[in-house]
Amino acid sequence: WEGIVDRARSSCRALGVSRQSIELARPALRAKALGRLAARSRSCAPMAFILGRAFGSFRGAAPRLAASVAAARAPASLAPMLLSLYSPRVQPTALHLRMLSTGPSEIDYHALALNRLKPNPGAHKAHVRVGRGRGGGKGKTSGRGNKGAGARKGKKIPYAGFAGGQTPLHRRIPKRGFSNKRFERVFAELNLDTLARWIRNNRIEVVPGREIGLKDLQDSGAVSITMHHAGVKLLGNGADEWDIPISIAVSAASKTAIQAIERAGGSIRTVFHDKLGLRAELNPHKFAVLPRTSYPPPRLMQRYMDEEKRGYLSHLQKSIENPGFLEARTDQEPAEPQAV
Repeated sequence: WEGIVDRARSSCRALGVSRQSIELARPALRAKALGRLAARSRSCAPMAFILGRAFGSFRGAAPRLAASVAAARAPASLAPMLLSLYSPRVQPTALHLRMLSTGPSEIDYHALALNRLKPNPGAHKAHVRVGRGRGGGKGKTSGRGNKGAGARKGKKIPYAGFAGGQTPLHRRIPKRGFSNKRFERVFAELNLDTLARWIRNNRIEVVPGREIGLKDLQDSGAVSITMHHAGVKLLGNGADEWDIPISIAVSAASKTAIQAIERAGGSIRTVFHDKLGLRAELNPHKFAVLPRTSYPPPRLMQRYMDEEKRGYLSHLQKSIENPGFLEARTDQEPAEPQAV
């Protein structure tokens, strides 16, 4: 490469054109001088890129420099060296290689210029201009007709099924039957793989002896608990890779999730929260006095007394089966209440 540059410089000196004179010349004279160099001597092609700084920006000089190199029939393998010599920050691309092997007339070098960027055809559709005369088809009343609710601004139809003022069909027919849909309990779902990713990224802190609650899951962004949710349900996606011993309390959990957590040496509880209790759990700072925890309704009591579901009231079921169990629990020293 050094030999090529030396031969190019010697050829330029032999032709009587110095680098300084080309740099000081006007752009038109520079292009003519480089073209003359490329036409008279093939070895002057590398010098065309060396003197390319005289053209200013690389974007404007690229077609003329490519013409000089193409006229000199320089091998395409010199492209990376020529470009790196022209500017160390220019990375050779497929376009640069193509410029050295073809003429500038075959490539639209300015197609990627910032001033030529435009949306794809059909991406932006012109809006219909209304009220501009009958010639456009939307003049005078702008396609709204004469008078009436459709010609006025605002909400055209008060509600779905509106019948113009008469009693609509859905109010005329009698109603039969009953649905429990309004009493459905909807949970915000959380899978084990998401929980593991949050813990490994330190978005949820695992402290020995401390239980991860719904507030920790909500504050970390693992789940989004809204007003229509009854809590969080832990699901078993990622149970095969679960290996983190944690202690967690959720509203419900699948059998797969329970087995995975306990297999890793952790513990899990399912705790009931009513609407007020869930608000107090997620936002305790909004309460001057925290409300008392309510028991589940009768239809859910058996669920939270079930040991298989890890219900937090499973000790009540054990006391029913073994009356001495509850007495043994009361003999223990009561735990000190935690400050909120």
